[in-house]
This record gives sequence, structure tokens and C-alpha cells, in this order.
Amino acid sequence: MISLQLKEVERKNSPCFSTGLVGEDLYHWETIITGPKGSPYENGVFKLDIHFPLDYPFAPPRLRNEVMFKTKAYHPNVNTYGNIFLKMLNPTHFRTNNSINDVLTEIYQMLTAPQISEGHYFVEEIARIYVEDRAAFETNALAWTVEHAGGP
Repeated sequence: MISLQLKEVERKNSPCFSTGLVGEDLYHWETIITGPKGSPYENGVFKLDIHFPLDYPFAPPRLRNEVMFKTKAYHPNVNTYGNIFLKMLNPTHFRTNNSINDVLTEIYQMLTAPQISEGHYFVEEIARIYVEDRAAFETNALAWTVEHAGGP
């Protein structure tokens, strides 16, 4: 099943991300996401590390330690360890028909549309700044992108 997922990502050839195996391990992928245009992440190159559980696609790559930003990102849905807080990756919300292409697309979209409403997990301080002072948030996110992701 995972090899089919990899072929789907390759076939769709998204301009937003690319992914591939780490060595020969079908259950370990490295992904590169390019920061969305018009966002403080623009021109940034963000590496993600994905470890699939053996029962994938019946269980998602979970929130912690299985789908992680390896490149630091200042974002309400990414903590200092790179863990991604995305509802879609929560076992109670994951659907077996969610492809890894869907997951990567959701992560890409999350960069411009943080998930900080009730029922979502997020870094409270960054979410507060995002809501109360968008200019400060964008300044911080841009600075992190330049420093860690080779942005502008």
C-alpha cells in the first residue's frame, strides 16, 4: 500500500512538495515542502520526516514523532520539537482514504491557514500572537524562515 502512495505522490508531482524514501525503508520518508508564495514562509525549504506505522493506512502517521518538521518553523501548529499538530493526523479523525498526498497537501495549506480553533492542538503563545498581532507573527515567521529554511 505504501509503495502505491509513493507512486501517487510522484504521479501528481506537486509543485508544493516532493518526497521519497529514506534509504530502502518504505516506512520512512523524507519530504521537502516549499513555503507558499505570499506567506512568511515563501522561498523557505522545509524538511519533514515521516515514519509510517506498520498498520498504515488503517492508522495515521501520528501527531508526535511520526510526522515532524526537521526544519524549524515558527507556526502555531508546529512545536519546538517539530511535532505537527494537525487534526487530520489524529487517530480519531484520520480516514483510511486519506492518502499521504492529502496529508502533505494539508500540511502545506496549514502554513497559510493555521488550525487554531477549538478542537485543534496548537502552540498557545504562537497562536495568541497570530490572532492578536499578525504583523508580529509574520515578522517572527519570516525571521525563522530566513534563519532555518533558507528563505528570502
